[in-house]
Amino acid sequence: MDPLNRSHSIFGIVPPHILEAIVRSGEPKEREWALRALAADTTIRSSRMSLHLMKALTRVTPVPAIAPHKQRNVYTANNTTTLPGTLVRSEGQGPTSDVSVNEAYDGLGATFDLYWNIFQRNSIDDAGMNLPATVHYDQKYDNAFWDGSQMVFGDGDGIYFNRFTIAVDVIGHELTHGVTAHEANLAYHDQPGALNESVSDVFGSLVKQYVHSPQQTASQADWLIGAGLFTAKVQGVALRSMKAPGTAYNDRVLGKDPQPAHMNNYVNTTADNGGVHINSGIPNHAFYLAAVALGGHAWEKAGAIWYATICDSRLSANAQFLDFANLTAENAAKLFGAAEQQAVINAWQQVGINIVPIPLKIFGNWTLHFSWGPTNNYSSVNLMFNSNGTFSGGANGKWSQQDGTILLSFDSGPAKYAGTVDGNIGTGAMSTFSGLEGCWYLSKQGTVGVLPELGAVSQPKIIDVNGNVVSGELELTGVGTKGTRVVKRAG
Repeated sequence: MDPLNRSHSIFGIVPPHILEAIVRSGEPKEREWALRALAADTTIRSSRMSLHLMKALTRVTPVPAIAPHKQRNVYTANNTTTLPGTLVRSEGQGPTSDVSVNEAYDGLGATFDLYWNIFQRNSIDDAGMNLPATVHYDQKYDNAFWDGSQMVFGDGDGIYFNRFTIAVDVIGHELTHGVTAHEANLAYHDQPGALNESVSDVFGSLVKQYVHSPQQTASQADWLIGAGLFTAKVQGVALRSMKAPGTAYNDRVLGKDPQPAHMNNYVNTTADNGGVHINSGIPNHAFYLAAVALGGHAWEKAGAIWYATICDSRLSANAQFLDFANLTAENAAKLFGAAEQQAVINAWQQVGINIVPIPLKIFGNWTLHFSWGPTNNYSSVNLMFNSNGTFSGGANGKWSQQDGTILLSFDSGPAKYAGTVDGNIGTGAMSTFSGLEGCWYLSKQGTVGVLPELGAVSQPKIIDVNGNVVSGELELTGVGTKGTRVVKRAG
């Protein structure tokens, strides 16, 4: 099939500098296999650059499917280069006698499950795309790649590389190239290309941690990409290490892992599309540091932040490391709060990328607690703050925010609320400018431990959140959950 007829880019897991090292230092047969892999790599890289431009000019947004759609089809090329080959296992069928077929099938499923169960993403395109894969591609083929339509796995040369279905994170890595293409379409060169590779390493590693039995936390994971791909002949443990970039291998033939962990060692090169497989070590290490700092399973917070960033419409195709880092910090605050934002900022700073945090505008689901008059009797209402400057829910109105200062006004009623927001808490005063005054506080939904001590009730009338006086006297009827006072109109 003509690669230019495929819808997205083609990506291989093995970086060209490893194959080039085999060409320079391997035995004659090994050099021949590496040269063939490099020739194929050159072809698909040319297609990749053309396809990126085509996609940028003709981007199509898929229509989301209604229900999750996991459809795996595994083929064999029977050591030819014909794709997709002969179908040998489809969704729901039991294992075959071919370990490569079974590993491919399981890896496709593990990746689908992570994206659906954790991020509610319905396959690669978020619209239920089928997941085909071909094993036994070519002879002694030292790579695996995503060509925009399917996964393709070589068997390895048996000298330096084992079969490429052996590492589930490789499958997660390659399929994530498809996710990135559908969301951000990061250009495949220099820093945006390194981000492209890094994002695939991030989610490839998350797939491995997710499918591990038992599931691994960030502190338990090995953070190696492609562990098991190297044969015993190679002095190395994996293609890359997110925990310690530059330490994955140091071999007589393959050379030493060239990945940097800090911007001080950023590699300026024209090879490998500007070092996309090399400089990805920097954002890789930032994710590792953030995941460990945030704790728990890495997909719970760090993964959610990175996924939100990939799906963020502000992420441009030519984003630089700092652009991506800034968005991760903003999304950390938006999803979780100030402490998580600081953990992300610290992680990027440790790799030499200094974020200047932009004060985050209020967003999402909050609870407004309000008290009219000289009492501590708080009523509450849930509000959704929208990015267009409106709020809705228990009351409707408009909000404006300058740095930490916020002003709320209501569509019905005379109340005006003014105050400040710091992290997940806001406080202030309100007035109807006709004699009624009071105080309020905001808490982001899910925040605990913020209710103030409650005093005696002396307010003669009930006044709703909008500042409208409701007829009837106020009487204390009891204490609700978490100490909240419950009131009703008398009579």
